Amino acid sequence: MNSPKRKVSVFIVSDSTGVTAERVISAILLQFKQIRPVFKKFPYIKTKDQMEDILARAEGSGGIIIYSLVSRELRRWFRKEHKDRDIYAIDLLGPLLKRMARLWNMIPAFRPGLLKGIGEESIRLAESIDFTLKHDDGHGINDLGKADIILLGVSRTSKTPTSLYLSCNFSLKIANVPIIPQIKPPRKIFTLKRRKVGLTIAPEKLAAIRQRRFKYAGPTDYTDMARIREELAYCRKIFEQIDNLRIIDVTNSSIEEIANSMM
Repeated sequence: MNSPKRKVSVFIVSDSTGVTAERVISAILLQFKQIRPVFKKFPYIKTKDQMEDILARAEGSGGIIIYSLVSRELRRWFRKEHKDRDIYAIDLLGPLLKRMARLWNMIPAFRPGLLKGIGEESIRLAESIDFTLKHDDGHGINDLGKADIILLGVSRTSKTPTSLYLSCNFSLKIANVPIIPQIKPPRKIFTLKRRKVGLTIAPEKLAAIRQRRFKYAGPTDYTDMARIREELAYCRKIFEQIDNLRIIDVTNSSIEEIANSMM
């Protein structure tokens, strides 16, 4: 039986969006499986009064503070205050700014928010990839309507790699839904007013792909040619029932070619 995870309050403090600090600490805490972080984010912090309020909340919580403050004045004040109150805090930007300044013998601008334009683009990219991963292979049906593109097809028609390519290169939210015989597709794929693309493939090509993928599994219906033809025939019937569905034959196409033809 697994022991319960330890709940830890994580206060994220920034004089900009706080996205950088949140991503860094999230990536780190993922390595500690026994920890269940509870994030409390405080963006656009500009004054000592705001910092006082955060310190008061953090006191006695047993949590930690992660701060990314460009302002030297706020960093100095905050460093002294959290030590006086015996609150554990980590400065993300201060040490790096100091080292880079010494390395190049330069004085940083110390202006918060310079990363804003890049940050917004990065946030969109991260959200798209996160959405696509959560909506792979028929998952996340409840919020299928949030997808930029709904991708349909039988197993091994490159739905997952194509979805990720579109997310990573075009910042699109992709939901891919498998078409499986004897299993009725979600009703939403027929009614939602979203861009929809169906992937089709020659049965001989699909059989070869599946055989390579499962070459050590032994004989199975999954690689049987008659079964594959039945799957593709059923898939075509489903495609015929979906209005405004664009169908792309992926038999001899690379992931890049499939994605570019969709775009």
